[in-house]
Amino acid sequence: MCYSAMIQADYDKFCRHHGAIMSLEDFAANVWAAPDRQRKRTTRRRMPKAIEDWFLRPQREGLGQEIGLAIRDARAEEMAEHATDLAGQRERLAFNEAKLATKPTKTASEEVRKASNKIAQIERWITDAERVQQLPRDFRFFPQWWVPVMVMEDDQLVVKPMRYQLRKPGLPASADWIEGKTLPSGKKSARRLSGTYNARRDNLTRYWKSQFGHKHGVLVIDSFFENVSLHKAEGRPLAPGEPDAGVEIQFTPEPREPMLIACIWDHWEGSEEDPFDSFAFITDDPPPEVAAAGHDRIPIRLQMDNLMAWLTPQGRSSEELQAILDNRPEAFYGHTIPKAA
Repeated sequence: MCYSAMIQADYDKFCRHHGAIMSLEDFAANVWAAPDRQRKRTTRRRMPKAIEDWFLRPQREGLGQEIGLAIRDARAEEMAEHATDLAGQRERLAFNEAKLATKPTKTASEEVRKASNKIAQIERWITDAERVQQLPRDFRFFPQWWVPVMVMEDDQLVVKPMRYQLRKPGLPASADWIEGKTLPSGKKSARRLSGTYNARRDNLTRYWKSQFGHKHGVLVIDSFFENVSLHKAEGRPLAPGEPDAGVEIQFTPEPREPMLIACIWDHWEGSEEDPFDSFAFITDDPPPEVAAAGHDRIPIRLQMDNLMAWLTPQGRSSEELQAILDNRPEAFYGHTIPKAA
């Protein structure tokens, strides 16, 4: 499953080339909680930093400028919270370092470790918020993050934010999760996200039949990330006694070019939270080089020539749409183990 991806940086250029417009109203709806923009969300919906930074550039007067101001206000509130948390963690660290200096204990040592890790994390958050120069991690997104998806609305290409994990209409919020199981010890394992951020191609005409052929979108990415077994990523068998360790790897196509990823999407409304649009990548069996690296799925890429046909599925047969999914750009997907940025 494609659990994380790196969004293509130059959406402006892509939109201009295809005549797409940015739906500022939809982006604004993801910043405020009320249509009149008077009620803010208690929890800000997560977007890649690069997307938020787009609105922090000089904007014309109007909604784009309002969105930028709201993002600045939200970041200022987060910075204040980080500063408070950082002071608390430094106090925690100093207190337990003093205990270790007089009487070393396992508990104090563990507290020092946790506080140090938390301090490093908060300092990184603060540095990221203040940083102007963009890094590769600023373009990454994960399930339940909001990213720009291109769709066709009223014969116009529109780019609007959608959540990366499709919740079908009528389902409760709990459908996003798989509850943990009760272990032999009596404890319950942690819940985890359901796999509905990816739509298997062989399930499009069954579970996803209300979206396939009706609501199609496209996301532009540079690469995608997967968790696989380390020994498979390195192309070798497990050594005797070696544990099966996992590692994150990044798949990037050669030739290097933006990937148009086929998506399905839908609109959800319910009493549990504000309405939103959400989407899923369509995935299929991988090419040999991806399978050899230890992964069993790949997001489906579209040919540029098929963009408009994919985004206007109404009236097209299932066979025609499946043929579009079959017609993919030729590429070799090399993989690397990303280094911390």
